Amino acid sequence: MPVHRFRAIEDVPPVPALDARDPATARRALDHVEAMTADLPPLFAAGVYRYGSIEAAGADRERALLARMRRLRATRGGGR
Repeated sequence: MPVHRFRAIEDVPPVPALDARDPATARRALDHVEAMTADLPPLFAAGVYRYGSIEAAGADRERALLARMRRLRATRGGGR
């Protein structure tokens, strides 16, 4: 694959638009998501979780997501 160099950002050609109705576009997006999340541990341990309401389940998921983000920042050196 050739390498192209540009003197200024204005010289870079625009990225071609993708057709949202094309199945290849959806597959490409899913490939990106899979690559980004491949090394993430599961959000919850295996098992059945019972909640008294949808709100309680959503709150638990939110807590788990925040805990995962904090762990990733700590291990990958992100954050401030």
